[in-house]
Amino acid sequence: MSNPLPIEINSDFDEIINCLPQNSGSTATQTVLNNSNISQILSSKQIDDQLNYADEEFDQLNEQMKNVLLTDNFKPSLISAFQADMSSYITHEKLTKNSRRMQQEYENANPKDREYVFLTFINNNIINLSLDKYMHYILEKIIEVGPPLYRNKILDQIFNRINKLIVDLYACKVIQKGLEIMSQSPRDSQNQFQKYANFILKDDSFIKKLYTDKIGNQIFQKSLEVFDGNNLYLLLLILDKYILNINSKQIELSTDQYGCLIVNKIIDILPKLIDQAGKQVANDIIMRILQNSSCLVRRQYSNYIIQQILEKGQECHKRILLEQYLIKDFVSMSMDKYGSNVAEKAIIHSGPQWRQKLWEEEVAVSEESFRKLVNDQFANYPIQRLYEYFTQEYRTEFLGYLQKLYESSFLNHHGLIVWKFAIVNLNTKRFAKKLNSYEQSKTYNCLGKNKQISQQTNSKINNNNQQQYQQYQQIILQQQQFMCNLWMQQQNYYPDDYSSFQTFLQQNSMIFNQQQQMQSLQLYSQSKQLQPNYQNFQQNDSIQRQMMIQNQSD
Repeated sequence: MSNPLPIEINSDFDEIINCLPQNSGSTATQTVLNNSNISQILSSKQIDDQLNYADEEFDQLNEQMKNVLLTDNFKPSLISAFQADMSSYITHEKLTKNSRRMQQEYENANPKDREYVFLTFINNNIINLSLDKYMHYILEKIIEVGPPLYRNKILDQIFNRINKLIVDLYACKVIQKGLEIMSQSPRDSQNQFQKYANFILKDDSFIKKLYTDKIGNQIFQKSLEVFDGNNLYLLLLILDKYILNINSKQIELSTDQYGCLIVNKIIDILPKLIDQAGKQVANDIIMRILQNSSCLVRRQYSNYIIQQILEKGQECHKRILLEQYLIKDFVSMSMDKYGSNVAEKAIIHSGPQWRQKLWEEEVAVSEESFRKLVNDQFANYPIQRLYEYFTQEYRTEFLGYLQKLYESSFLNHHGLIVWKFAIVNLNTKRFAKKLNSYEQSKTYNCLGKNKQISQQTNSKINNNNQQQYQQYQQIILQQQQFMCNLWMQQQNYYPDDYSSFQTFLQQNSMIFNQQQQMQSLQLYSQSKQLQPNYQNFQQNDSIQRQMMIQNQSD
């Protein structure tokens, strides 16, 4: 006898029924399988198909939502700007555009988005960003408009690596922006500012190299701008040792290509100094420059220091430089390659008295001196500038000297340039004078014509006003006669009964005013030339009506 087939203890349908929430003790929401009528006819295959269909529908919906969330329209603009893959950009234009976009978005973003961006993209990458050609602008923007907490974190990391970053072109700009903002709000970044001050005031071998470094000297210029009080005084004392002073390290800032920029900054900030100690040190530096000006004007870089004094220096220093040094040395200075630039600036920034003295004592003292300056390859430029700033009297004398040299054929190539410049400039001045005189006469003629026209117009308007006023008086008399007749018809008239007549006028004043306004508008429409005087006409109208009523009452 064969063994019977084994009987399944639990079928597929039984397992499904046992897994239902009400049978398993689960608190999950009941599904379609909870319906007893439907659950009896479901098979295992149908349930599998339904579950597979639900999985496919869920995957499609999930993919759609994923695509929606990845669009920039549903992201904060600041975050989407920082999530852009910078490595995928190749052209300079795209890199610059994306950097500017991030700066703009950060400036307009809310604090929550700023916090997310800083913690996600900035905090762990500050050093690399400060060295980047485009991303260092982002750090500058955060330092400028961000909260003090983020600013201090950026500056702390940069100052920890300042020996490397201070000579980098882009990181140096970040440091300068940090100094500028810290000077505006020193309480928010006291530790960071003091840390930088301790570094820059060391005066060790590394700092001395920065004085003449192409990038490092920018830090000292910015420090001179933002420092004040004791920090500025100490920095000026250190720099004073290396400006026209004998020092063991043989560092001379005034003749160096980049060191002279630090000296120019000292000249620039002197008028703004308040502290007397620092002001005294800066003044001593400038006085030494004035005493050595004869040498400095002939040097390739130090001549810019003398030009800085002429342009932005204090009046006392400028006067000493012009009267005691430059006027005596003008001829030889003008014939120098670099000194001629200083000579031009001296003529431009001096007054007419100094130019007159220069002409009489140095330039035109002899024909030989004048010819030497005019024919020189460098001095001819200051001579042209001198003629340009001369008054008409001295221009005539200048042209007389040139005329003699031209007729005697004593002008070389450079002298002929001065001659042509003088002739062209003279003709230009004459043409400008003729043009100005013509414009002035034309303006006067226009004013005279306008005055005549206005007088004629006013006379016409006055005549029309008189005619209209006469017509207006006639209308008032007619209205007055009409009102009297009307009153006499209604009541018995007695000559002494003026009180009754006044009462009658008050009662019928509205009708009387309307009639007068209608007559006034008719007169106004008849004459278009009375349009500018319509307000005066209305005032006269009201005054006449009041006078009429007052006369009747009296």
